[in-house]
Amino acid sequence: MIRSSFGVGTDMENAELCVKEAVKDFVDPKLIVFFSEDNFFCEYARIIHSLFPNAVSIGCSSYRMWGDCGKGKKILAAMAVEDGIEVSAGVIPKADEFALTYADRVRNCANSFDNTENTVCIEFTIPYKNYEEYALVALNSVLLRKEIPIIGGSAANDNTSERAYVALNGEVYDDGCVFALIKNLGGAVRLYRENIYVPLTERQFLTTKANSVSRTVMRLGDKTAAEVYAEELGVDISEIKNYFFYNPLGRRVDDETYVTAVYEAGSNGSLKNLARIHEGTDISVMKVGDFKKITEETFAKIKRENPNPSLVLFFNCLARTILFEDENADDDYQKRLVEEFPSIIGFSCCGEQLGTKHFNHTALFAVFE
Repeated sequence: MIRSSFGVGTDMENAELCVKEAVKDFVDPKLIVFFSEDNFFCEYARIIHSLFPNAVSIGCSSYRMWGDCGKGKKILAAMAVEDGIEVSAGVIPKADEFALTYADRVRNCANSFDNTENTVCIEFTIPYKNYEEYALVALNSVLLRKEIPIIGGSAANDNTSERAYVALNGEVYDDGCVFALIKNLGGAVRLYRENIYVPLTERQFLTTKANSVSRTVMRLGDKTAAEVYAEELGVDISEIKNYFFYNPLGRRVDDETYVTAVYEAGSNGSLKNLARIHEGTDISVMKVGDFKKITEETFAKIKRENPNPSLVLFFNCLARTILFEDENADDDYQKRLVEEFPSIIGFSCCGEQLGTKHFNHTALFAVFE
């Protein structure tokens, strides 16, 4: 059984007092996971490590925090795991095309366990720089062979800039990926993905020209991507930027749909995205489904398969968070999270990662028995 403690710091004027408030109930932690807005994040990371130098402390900046410690923006949310796990952590400091260079760091962490049964890798990666897929390649080059699944999120901020951070043991990075391998000594770890989007129409379009490295789709079928997107929505192509938030793209991979955020239309009719879409991929334009019904179905499934989870880590896309805020559903959602999972901590991220895939507009749960 995992033994954990949760805390929240609310003093935004004094970083040291904020941290001390958040960690006041922590006793000899093995692992500390923390999230905050970007403004004081670097100070929080340094202070947490100085107070608990023997613990693995890992965190990232966020748009909003969720869970047992409370929902909010201008807070520091922290969780300490004090018993029931083994943990080993590392960093990929340059999560770009050279990320694979750091695979030995991943291998060394994995080899620190006698066995990797009931082990999961959580990771936080810098957004906006096309790093996520590179980081996943480096992690999976080792972890796939050891059957260690990956779940993670891209760091975020207050949604007014592209400044974001990740941290491990007091060191802060603005161009990397931090990861922790967590072995649950008391049972399984199960991972869940929730998609609240459904196809706008029944039509799918084959990606016939794309640059996966720059995350740009140029053509769907025999038309430009922007033309197809506008036609599906029934709007003029000059208006499509107004629909990107509520109508992302859905890419079909192995009979599963992964939602991909569109953020810009190119002058050549291309669509620039926040995750890679490869040539040969079937694409649908998506819309928001009955998200209240879908989230309740997710809660029911998780509780059915994990009647008494000892810990839940939650990754909620920034876009979903803003959607819930716009629909005045965020308070109810926070309430339901804590009702179903009393020991939960999470954050609003710029993108989500599960296994070998990076995507957007999605919620992920790592559930520890």
